[in-house]
Amino acid sequence: MLEKKELQLIGQAVVFSTVFIVILNGAYLSDIFAKDGIVSRILILLGGDFIKGGYIQWLTYMAFIWSYKEIKSLKAQIKAEKSYFKANLLPTNEGHLLMANEVIEIGRNVKEFEKKYSKTLLTQLIKNSCAKFRSSKSISEVLEVINIITDLHRDNSETEQSNIRYLLWAIPSLGFIGTVLGISSALMIANSKDMNLITATLGVAFDTTLVALILSIILMWLFHDLQKKTDKFHMKTKEYVIENLVNKIEV
Repeated sequence: MLEKKELQLIGQAVVFSTVFIVILNGAYLSDIFAKDGIVSRILILLGGDFIKGGYIQWLTYMAFIWSYKEIKSLKAQIKAEKSYFKANLLPTNEGHLLMANEVIEIGRNVKEFEKKYSKTLLTQLIKNSCAKFRSSKSISEVLEVINIITDLHRDNSETEQSNIRYLLWAIPSLGFIGTVLGISSALMIANSKDMNLITATLGVAFDTTLVALILSIILMWLFHDLQKKTDKFHMKTKEYVIENLVNKIEV
């Protein structure tokens, strides 16, 4: 079952891809450009003839925009969580040692902070680390809690990226489907011996794969950048808590 946020992203993708395809088809069907000119050929390549394969490009654009919106949303989420480093939830000055009562107080302050704002990886690490130290007084157990929570958050991030990974597979698959349909159409008219029509049909067939592969390359780079930012965020947050909380606790 899709969540409300995902439905909104899909809706935006449908709108943007539909508007783009309508503009392309309007330009192609108009008398502005010669039908055998290079501009018309580019319009067909991009999906300017909806009936003769343009619907495949429309689906491809929709999947691309949906993926792009997902990536943009997750990057914005990481950026928002990184801003919590400026909230001064932990003492960052060197030489500051934390006594047991200070650790407990930090945990309480973070709980109040979460009620006022929201839960993030940083607040969860601090809160649970303080709670673990209060119950066990063991630094090693605190570090174990930090590792477990960070791994769980990383797993959740992987889950949130599942739609993107599926669409990365779906986009080139749509291109190949368009090519198969185009080749099938070309074979159906092979008996007509109209080589211009056959080659034109084959050209449109391979257009869908070309567009899909180009969009896949762009999307793969954006997804790789998202994964890099996600990994760096987890490492930075974990390092921040260890450096400014765990290493300063006076046992």
